[in-house]
Amino acid sequence: MKTLNKLSVLFLLITNLCFSQEHKFLAYPKFDEGDLKKPHSLIEASAPAEILYNSVRYNIKDISCEKTIYSKIKIYDKKRSDEWLNIEIPVMSGEMMSDFEVNVYNYQDNKINKITINKKDQLKENVVKGLKFYKLAIPNISDGSVIEYSYKLTIGIFNLNYYLEYSIPVVYQEYSLEAPDKIDYSFNSVGNLIRPQYRISTMENRLAVGYNIYRFGFDNMKSIQKENHLKNNDRYRAYIRPELKKYSVGYFTYESSGSWNKIAERLKENENFGGYLKSNIKDVIPENIRTYYLPLERANKIFDFVKNNYKWNKQFGIISSQNLKQFIKLKSGNSADVNLTLVALLRHAGLEAHPFLISTVDNGILNIFSPNLNNLNHVLASVKINNQLYFYDATSFNSKVNIMPERDWNDFGILIENDKATDVSFSNTNISKKNLTIKADIDINNTEIKGTFIKNENGLYAIEAYDEYDINRDKYNQNFKSEFSADIKEIESKLLDNGEFESQMKFSSSTLMDVVGDKIILNPLLFLNVGNEVFDQKEERKNQIDFISAFTREKRVEITIPDGYKVSSLPKPKKIVTDDKEISYTYKVEFVDHKISVLSKVDVLSQNYPKEYYTSFKHIWKVISESESQVVSLIKE
Repeated sequence: MKTLNKLSVLFLLITNLCFSQEHKFLAYPKFDEGDLKKPHSLIEASAPAEILYNSVRYNIKDISCEKTIYSKIKIYDKKRSDEWLNIEIPVMSGEMMSDFEVNVYNYQDNKINKITINKKDQLKENVVKGLKFYKLAIPNISDGSVIEYSYKLTIGIFNLNYYLEYSIPVVYQEYSLEAPDKIDYSFNSVGNLIRPQYRISTMENRLAVGYNIYRFGFDNMKSIQKENHLKNNDRYRAYIRPELKKYSVGYFTYESSGSWNKIAERLKENENFGGYLKSNIKDVIPENIRTYYLPLERANKIFDFVKNNYKWNKQFGIISSQNLKQFIKLKSGNSADVNLTLVALLRHAGLEAHPFLISTVDNGILNIFSPNLNNLNHVLASVKINNQLYFYDATSFNSKVNIMPERDWNDFGILIENDKATDVSFSNTNISKKNLTIKADIDINNTEIKGTFIKNENGLYAIEAYDEYDINRDKYNQNFKSEFSADIKEIESKLLDNGEFESQMKFSSSTLMDVVGDKIILNPLLFLNVGNEVFDQKEERKNQIDFISAFTREKRVEITIPDGYKVSSLPKPKKIVTDDKEISYTYKVEFVDHKISVLSKVDVLSQNYPKEYYTSFKHIWKVISESESQVVSLIKE
């Protein structure tokens, strides 16, 4: 990562003075008929679409910022451009949108046809996981269309990030930040370091107020491919991130800390963090839990108590949204309310407990070398026993000590021990298991297969499955019907006492076997020969392979064949193991006591791998696909 302060930006200005003087920023292009006639991208000829012009401008006024977006996109192949046929505008709490307009240009009957949408009520409002956004399915799009849209948002002055890389090429894009001189930013380039072709760093007077102006322009940028098995593709995209260093208005002054220790000192004095942890919490937990003699079990019991009595409202935060007395009464709050309460209760029980601040996976990887509280959005609880750290997240009901949701495992966190802060690297060392079990019978009279199916998961799999189930139970169960090629019914999903999550159901199908004369042909895995991970990337792998958790997936099928039939041929067994024993696969089919028994099992022993492992995964998953595609033949005796 490279930090650009004012002096370095000014130096870049001097070295590229001729470019800066000739280039005009914020010169939004007028409609050009040549854009409609353009047959393909000149940057990547096979691109389904490209961004012709992208501009984001942040204009700061006191405690708010006006964000202006202008974008112009060319569609070459509509069928491969799904993500560019919709506009989504996220709007955080307290933000306001204005000046929304979309124009679509097409050739129609040898004439240019323009459609304009400029009424906010034509946008559909959505709320997903607590985030509100407006969405518009752009109408009248065909191959060759040009889409032009713009809008303004009134936002805060902290999150002024801008991505530079997309799944399609960019002909030109620019970033502008304009801030009064009482506000000081430094710039971080994250991901792939991309230098702007055009840049300006200057100052101008606006009504007797000095404004710092920063502008960056980028030409002819190639697309960035999305890769499977990443925690988050966005963490590897290049983007500009200005970090607020100093802010002063009226009696209020903000100055970023130069170190994590400085941040810890401020948090200790903050009433909604340090003050929260000092609140009176007597008589909150039963005495038999508070005094349980084994420290780790005591911590686990307090953790279970918090999960069972208090609920997360789906809002992240590192600062509490209410005082502890209110939270205890209302029994609901943001992630800081929940997990800071857990820390306080752990301390009250005589344990060495501290907050552990993180950036969730969706929030981006934490730059531990650039201390900034605004880059953190979630707090966990930690307990130190015999010099070993244990982590808890009470916002997830089915989580356990050191077994937390996928969102939490983002490589780094900041351990806050009173007025001391330590950056800590942490990763999921647990193994998650998924067992898929079918017991079935062949009904030759009705030419169908029917039986029971059980899906059992533990570890990270169980956490994610239960969280999804808890959000919408009917939708979770309905997913089985769309995922598998069978008539699924009587679905019962439940959380088991040991923390495993299990779904049981009955199924029947007339499409899982072929009856040809006296012969029955079927895949012995029935509908379980789907749902495997995909390793089909043709381009060179650029990033490490992330599974978040080491895992074992086991498929077991037992099929009772009808009387009067015998097995004509069985699939060939297969066993493959990498030299380092990290990845292994076993496939075998047996016929015993009139039953066909199938085992297909894959083991992956680590939560992530260097990109060089991709070839091994690709090879083994090809073996898995070939093995699981084999069939069994039955004939009449």
